[in-house]
Amino acid sequence: ATPIRASTHPRPAVVSFRAVPQTTPRCAMAFAQTTGGSCHVFKVAPRSLAAKASSFASPVRVVSRPTATNDNFSQTIVAEFERGRGRGGRDGGRGGGGGRRGGRGGGRGGRGAKKMRPQSDGKSHLGTTLTYTEGKPFPDFVENATAPIRADRSAPGAANGGFNNIVEGITPLDLPTGGLVDDAPIKFLPLGGLGEIGMNCALVGTENRYVLLDAGLMFPDHEELGIQKVLPDVSFLSRWRDKIEAVLITHGHEDHIGALPWVIPALDPCTPVYGGMFTMQLIERKMKEFNLWGDGSRFHVIDMGERFNAGPFAMEAVRVTHSIPDCCGFIFRCAAGTIVHTGDWKIDENPVDGRIFDREQFERVGKEGVTLMMSDSTNVLSPGRTISESVIRESMMQKVLGHKGRIITTQFASNIHRLYGVKAAADASGRKIAFVGMSLNTYLEAAAKSGIAPIDPNTLVPAEDIDQMNPSELIIVTTGSQAEPRAQLAQAAFGSSRFITLHPDDLLLYSAKMIPGNEKRVMRMMNAIAVRGPEIAMRKEDGLHSSGHAYREELEEILKMLHPEHFLPVHGEYAFLKEHEALARSVGVRHSTVIGNGQMLGVTPLRNSQSHGLLGNMHLLGEARLQTMFNDGGKGSGTSEDLAIEERMRIATEGIVVVDLEVFDQLLQPAVADDGEKEDTEGAEDADASKPGGRSNVVTAASGFMTARARVTSRSMWTDEGRLLANLRDAAERSVEGLETGARLSAVERTAASAVRFACRNYCNKRPDIIVVAHRGVADAEHTAKRLAAAADRGAPRGKVGSLSEDTMVGASGTRYRPRARSRQSAPTGVRPLRRSDGG
Repeated sequence: ATPIRASTHPRPAVVSFRAVPQTTPRCAMAFAQTTGGSCHVFKVAPRSLAAKASSFASPVRVVSRPTATNDNFSQTIVAEFERGRGRGGRDGGRGGGGGRRGGRGGGRGGRGAKKMRPQSDGKSHLGTTLTYTEGKPFPDFVENATAPIRADRSAPGAANGGFNNIVEGITPLDLPTGGLVDDAPIKFLPLGGLGEIGMNCALVGTENRYVLLDAGLMFPDHEELGIQKVLPDVSFLSRWRDKIEAVLITHGHEDHIGALPWVIPALDPCTPVYGGMFTMQLIERKMKEFNLWGDGSRFHVIDMGERFNAGPFAMEAVRVTHSIPDCCGFIFRCAAGTIVHTGDWKIDENPVDGRIFDREQFERVGKEGVTLMMSDSTNVLSPGRTISESVIRESMMQKVLGHKGRIITTQFASNIHRLYGVKAAADASGRKIAFVGMSLNTYLEAAAKSGIAPIDPNTLVPAEDIDQMNPSELIIVTTGSQAEPRAQLAQAAFGSSRFITLHPDDLLLYSAKMIPGNEKRVMRMMNAIAVRGPEIAMRKEDGLHSSGHAYREELEEILKMLHPEHFLPVHGEYAFLKEHEALARSVGVRHSTVIGNGQMLGVTPLRNSQSHGLLGNMHLLGEARLQTMFNDGGKGSGTSEDLAIEERMRIATEGIVVVDLEVFDQLLQPAVADDGEKEDTEGAEDADASKPGGRSNVVTAASGFMTARARVTSRSMWTDEGRLLANLRDAAERSVEGLETGARLSAVERTAASAVRFACRNYCNKRPDIIVVAHRGVADAEHTAKRLAAAADRGAPRGKVGSLSEDTMVGASGTRYRPRARSRQSAPTGVRPLRRSDGG
């Protein structure tokens, strides 16, 4: 909207309209007067007026004065003006609201807050995840028994024949008289995260009361086709929801909060959830996407160092440094002792946000005495110490200052600390910053609401304006460090991004690491980027990435700092856990073990530094029956059987065959002649038998056996130019002719599927999924004659009708197929060899 004139006007704040048909029928003169007294006149279209409304320095009151001939048009302008008066506008405006294009919180050049799209009504995304509650006993100590047993195994003579009640069980063990074995006061049951990376979720308890520590998901392997999220067994949590009194979240990574939309519905509606400010912003957004936030009263923000009560424990949050803000470890205090869980952590001596690793608090609790310590094992095989984010910031500044073209950097979207380096480099080089990627905006918005955003969202360049910027004045931060197909960097690599077009003078800063399993995909993307010409900086020597997980020296330092009585390594592959256990023993921790998901560990505090009980101070109390749950990215959630994961893989590797089988009753049977016609019939039979390939029986259209007409198609299979399908069609049609008239369609489908499966295996040694859909048809005279002729010619010699020959390709139903194309000669002909075969 372009101002025509501006003047002081004595009238109240009014917007009036006058149509201007000679210019354009969709334009009007808009007069806007602010409460400050200034009057602005604009020549605008309705949607342009919305953007101008947000640019007034003082509030605007809108009054419609529609003309008789332009009432609807005027009302449209009023509606657009009122909508644009919010913070934002069409292209951003001066505020933080939503405009027509959405965006990042508005501001001059910003794009307003993108409207959140609900993913569920609160229940539709759950699928069958909460239905598998039967047969899942709680693996706990059995009261009134002389020893702990597996609660999921029946005692001899158990009445239920299958499962023990955790209270009424009787141990099958016959221990020595006077043996001191009692219930362990501290218990830990991992539902995920042990023996794998991701899906961190565990129960920590005492006195048969528990809290849930984290609720994360895991990303699928390549063989889990069509799956986007791997979830812990929320049906187990639903079955034992009465035991769970609180949920504690260490930080906001997806492997710690990603399963909350499935965990929260499984728990009691009053169960509180605790987490840091930034973490809670991410949880709030996730819960609102799934319509699970409610009034938010169950979600509580905790400060680092704050003490609070959660279930049976007196809790304390300890600040640790990680690759995401507001990460904490937890101290659990109860009558039985003190438990320390470090969460995901590293020791950053000089963090960019100034929030240092709280050594003092860990040293203090170490002096008090730690009964059980659990610690992150991800980088136990990496020697030395992690690099500080301050070093990464300096490396990034050097790279940016040394390049005159456009800078493109990619990173994990949750790594807010890395944005400090981007901001410092932009300020030092006089560049502006643009975000391309929805997840980047999500995390920056949460950081801004928490007061820890390193970049003001109002200063960002909209992604739509990247091409209009001087390349030497811009830094683009984008998603796609793991070459996700829908991420912007991956799309730009193959020329399909709407916002980024790669140029030879660009510099790509790969400020991330390749997650194991993604190496091929990432290198394929990098190769495509290199072909387009940009320079790529991703070597270790470039110093553009630091892990968020402690290296071996840091792990050793915290073990010495806390010096626990018992140690349990968590968060890592099984080999990592075993190595971490060995490291703990090497620094003087006598009691350490490794367990797997679903195994209940009982810990008894030492008495005068001695083990307690015949079973020792760390022992398994039982094992839970857990089922891994899956989600396909939409409303499909459940077990691997529910989502047919094995079937997806089988179809992908073996293929699928679909047969449409139209069956006909009372069409074929051997002829039965009366006495007066026997001689003629026998003569005909002899004549037929004397013909090459003839049959001894005359086929008539009387009742008796079934026939069929099949249509066959396949997917993900080699069809040998259609010959495989012809073979399978013939097999399906032949299989039906052995069934009597009136057979059930289900029996027809089973018979045909078996025949097609056998024929396919013989032809190409494949075992595809076979789908047969049978239905009854009504045969006309032409079809009847055709089927009779095909049946009569069954078993004819090569080249005759009814057989699959090289030259005719005629199926059982009489349908002709194109012949196989002759193979091309691969060896040259008419060429004199360089050396004779006799060596001359």
